[in-house]
Amino acid sequence: MADNKDAYIVALEKKLMEISGIEVEQIRKNQIANAASEASAIKEMADYVANITIQSAGTAKAGVVDPQIAAIFQHLNSELGESRGSHALPPLKYEHAGLEPHINATIMEIHHTKHHQGYINNLIAAVKKLEEAETAKDTSAINALLPAIKFNGGGHLNHTIFWTNMAPNAGGEPTGPISEAISRDFGSFQAFKDKFSTASAGVKGSGWGWLGYCPKGDKVAVATCQNQDGLQVTHGLVPLLGIDVWEHAYYLQYKNLRPAYVAAFFNVINWENVNERFATARKAAGH
Repeated sequence: MADNKDAYIVALEKKLMEISGIEVEQIRKNQIANAASEASAIKEMADYVANITIQSAGTAKAGVVDPQIAAIFQHLNSELGESRGSHALPPLKYEHAGLEPHINATIMEIHHTKHHQGYINNLIAAVKKLEEAETAKDTSAINALLPAIKFNGGGHLNHTIFWTNMAPNAGGEPTGPISEAISRDFGSFQAFKDKFSTASAGVKGSGWGWLGYCPKGDKVAVATCQNQDGLQVTHGLVPLLGIDVWEHAYYLQYKNLRPAYVAAFFNVINWENVNERFATARKAAGH
């Protein structure tokens, strides 16, 4: 089992080098150099929201509100059933140690209760300032809040999906409709695994790897997003399966060996959850 995993990691690293033209050791160094500390990023975004100044009602200039703001809250409501401003940390359906040995309890506890909560706190603060800006009809301030809403709203949404995408005693190959879709659109499960792993391990700096559903084509596809950008807002794909490749998600256990973490992730994938998401997405698209 261990030999097979090590061999897969070596093959994945070789594929990364072929695609990027960069030695794997340099990719590892780049991950450390480019991946900002999530705690620092959350703090910087909190400061950003606090420093936005709203003009008084009657003095603000009229303008067009960026439609991404409404889209982000729509996706949050669709996924979580949360109205704007009523955001809360979702409880895990397993213990923090439930994913061991693949993802240890310390990572899960910090990741869930500290980092995810940080995104929620910032999102609520951004919503409060958004309401002030809307009351004042200050379009400039409303649009200035987009980066904070996108970053923190995306962080809340992405992490919520991530927790449900994993489960104890899970992993292996999928069955059911998602298995059929993967075989149809990638050729085989192994081909999907290779593409998903290479894309996720190769994200420059911080971000996410995704398996998403395309409503127009009724197909599944692999995509990546930077930072906390949402998959639907960025690529128009409905998120089915996501892996967080910010360093906080794996560094305490895997150091800078992101490919090893990505390989381990396949041992905790909750394919039942992915199948449920796939069925819901297809139904919503009329398929």
